[in-house]
Amino acid sequence: MNAEQRIAELEVALGAKDARNIELEAQVATLMAQVAALTKQVADLTERLGQNSRNSHLPPSSDPPGSAGKAGSGTQPKSARKRGGPRGHRGSRRDLVPEAHVNDIIDLYPAECGNCWAALPEVADSNAKRHQLIEVPPIQPHTKEWRRHAVTCGCCGHKTRAAYEDTIPESPFGPRLMAMVALLTGVYHVSRRKTVKLLSDLVGLPISLGAISAVEARVADAVKPAVDEAWTRVDGAAVKHTDGTSWLKAGTLLARWTIATTAATVFKIVTDGSRATLKPLYGALRGILVSDRATALNFWAMERRQICWAHLLRKAVSFSERDGPSATYGRELLN
Repeated sequence: MNAEQRIAELEVALGAKDARNIELEAQVATLMAQVAALTKQVADLTERLGQNSRNSHLPPSSDPPGSAGKAGSGTQPKSARKRGGPRGHRGSRRDLVPEAHVNDIIDLYPAECGNCWAALPEVADSNAKRHQLIEVPPIQPHTKEWRRHAVTCGCCGHKTRAAYEDTIPESPFGPRLMAMVALLTGVYHVSRRKTVKLLSDLVGLPISLGAISAVEARVADAVKPAVDEAWTRVDGAAVKHTDGTSWLKAGTLLARWTIATTAATVFKIVTDGSRATLKPLYGALRGILVSDRATALNFWAMERRQICWAHLLRKAVSFSERDGPSATYGRELLN
């Protein structure tokens, strides 16, 4: 083999090594990219795993037992003070109802002296010891009935039946009963079926599920003017605080949005939290809007929008709990 053949072989081998080096460099670049992506994923998952109500938007109810954000999680040092009230503490007991609100008073007088057994007169004591019993009176439905009587004329024999008065209500249920139904289902969130049973067991009132729904509709119509007035007051307020909470009901996503001002607070349940759905709730877009950083609220001019300090504080806490420069920035923001 002459020198030219040897040089040719070496050039071929060198070309193969160069190609292998290029292939290995490409593999290294791919692996480095995968490592970077996995590192970022691990950091994101670690941050999400450490999220609680103290460093994120999560509510306190989502904090697991023993987490840093959970009240009574053991993160606070235990006090050296013994359990119970301090020495000399009078304790707490139920306050007596004022005498003006007492329905029945029973006066007890001693019949004879506890020392010489002489008979004693019944003289009222201004410092008498008082003991009270509070009871709920029996609850029974109060039914009012109108009867339209028919009277036969003695002259012509025509029978005339009395007409209903204009004051007779259309509903068979009175305003206090309808208010009770609306309070149970609308404020205390008792189901309609349980409301039917509660009224039957507690009040002795038989009522159907359909009647419950009809009462709810009547009450909704009755309070609509007051609700409209509250929305008008909120629309004209100089400062509005707002937030939304979503949940699943029978597989359907619902969201309740709240707008609070110094004059009134209103709520609205919507099918989603999109911009198109939320914008009509805020009327003419007047005043300052205090909220979190929800992008659905970007229809409000940013120079008239205040990001909630509580959300910003929790975000700074989450930064301070990260690794690297983010922790420094987070601590500086907290300071």
